[in-house]
Amino acid sequence: MQVLVSVILAVYNVERYLRECLDSILGQTLSDIEILCVDDGSTDSSPSILEEYQNRDSRIRVFKKENEGLGGASARNYGLERATGRYVSILDSDDFFAPDMLEKAVHRAETAQIDVVVFGGYEYDDQTHAKRASRGILDESCVPSIEVFSCKDCPDTIYQLTQGMAWNKLFRRSFLEKYGLRFQNIKYSDDAYFTFSHMALADRISVIREPLVNYRINTGRSQTNGIANYPDSAYLPYTKLRESLREWGLFGIVEKSFINCAMAFMKYCYEKIDRCDSFVYLHNMLRYEIFGEFEVTKYDRGDFRDPRLAMWVEQVAGHTAEELLFLSARAHGDPDSTTGILRFRFPYEQIPKNSRIVVIGDRIVGRSYVSQAVLSGCYDVVLWVDDANARGYAGIAGYDAIGQVPYDYVLISYTARDQIRDAAERLKELGVAQDRIVIGEDHL
Repeated sequence: MQVLVSVILAVYNVERYLRECLDSILGQTLSDIEILCVDDGSTDSSPSILEEYQNRDSRIRVFKKENEGLGGASARNYGLERATGRYVSILDSDDFFAPDMLEKAVHRAETAQIDVVVFGGYEYDDQTHAKRASRGILDESCVPSIEVFSCKDCPDTIYQLTQGMAWNKLFRRSFLEKYGLRFQNIKYSDDAYFTFSHMALADRISVIREPLVNYRINTGRSQTNGIANYPDSAYLPYTKLRESLREWGLFGIVEKSFINCAMAFMKYCYEKIDRCDSFVYLHNMLRYEIFGEFEVTKYDRGDFRDPRLAMWVEQVAGHTAEELLFLSARAHGDPDSTTGILRFRFPYEQIPKNSRIVVIGDRIVGRSYVSQAVLSGCYDVVLWVDDANARGYAGIAGYDAIGQVPYDYVLISYTARDQIRDAAERLKELGVAQDRIVIGEDHL
């Protein structure tokens, strides 16, 4: 006899959270479920936890596969191929769920023959244990007033009412099988194409406004923390989605919602990148290829829901990466720096031309050094470091990131002796050779 819901759980090194996640699934008020746990090559104790729970409850089926070095897409696709339920729930193994999540979602789906049920959720801070409802999970202002709808009922907001995650949705499996779409095998945001495609294709969507999922934040293991290593992930889901929407004859319907969604995600990744080489690469891809493909110049400011997004698009389209880095350094300086007067001279004599450098310090001297290095064309700033980063600027990394990039010299931009001494000690602890440390001296 067919089970009601197949729950697919991709598992990779989540020993800290896995028990709470499994307990919240096994404790669902809807018991007619199968739980397909796909161990994606975990190297911690996750496999033994899965085995323990499988022995405890026959509804759990554990599968093992080799990790392919990307995200969880292949594990989720593996589970989809083996799902047998009338409905499919695709969850993340570090989250946990309201006890009646599946019951309420299935009831809504069964009552109105729904293809996709969307529900709200909390962001759960793993450090403070505080939780708050998130508009990213469900933005009620974008939900149509009717209970059952399709993208044609909210063409301008279909991709704003919920983001591209799969874990706050319940899918009718026959609907998924009709189109045969799978998760995109990329490192980050591998669920965006799968989810947004089905949101456009579904004839019947319904929303439960209650928060039924607890999505962990501030865990230190977010995928987007490493976007600098895979900058292509900023646009790959949306180039594929745009192509598919055009094939299905749906792009003209959802175009405004799509361009806002796509540009917002690209902007988010763009501002997350903490390495200059990746920043320049993504900037150039957007400016010279993606923006042309997406025809962004045909949209005016009124087409964007957030004016800041329109301004960002104009900045990227109108400037080189080097110009934006320089403008950013100038904008964050004190009033004197906006006059263009160079008060802090880069120590060219101490660092050979074409060197890869790490700059320590995000204050006015550090910003001046970075802009001079980039604009001169003589140096590659591979990392910008300041643990304090009190202003919260994008692109500033902590000291631990130094060991993750190749470099030739580390340039300390501080002027206070105690800060210089502390920075030098931190670098020594990280194994940076003394002859590779340069202290800026000509602070005029």
